[in-house]
Amino acid sequence: MSYFSLLRIKVDKNKCISCNKCRSVCPMDVDMLDNKRNRKNGTECIVCKECIRACPKNALKS
Repeated sequence: MSYFSLLRIKVDKNKCISCNKCRSVCPMDVDMLDNKRNRKNGTECIVCKECIRACPKNALKS
């Protein structure tokens, strides 16, 4: 169901410095640096927002 969900974590590529902290804290191993719906493990996202908290540049938002 998360594939169709309106609640998604998105990355602002202008702010992102590709430090991969978001990916390292994700319990579901989702590739947050890809905004596409078919991103790696994108349907596994549980919207825990750990990636948002870990981002040093506030490049992620839900």
